[in-house]
Amino acid sequence: MNDNNVKKIMITVNGKPVGSGLWIDKTTYAPVDKSSYTAALQPKAAM
Repeated sequence: MNDNNVKKIMITVNGKPVGSGLWIDKTTYAPVDKSSYTAALQPKAAM
């Protein structure tokens, strides 16, 4: 998964953010688990 496949959206009520945002897949619009997304973007350790 790369950075171009997901988008963070913010939900607001009366102009004020509710929660910390929602990560969605740009193709399927399905919610993405933030922890697995950030882990996928981490550089691999050299062995």
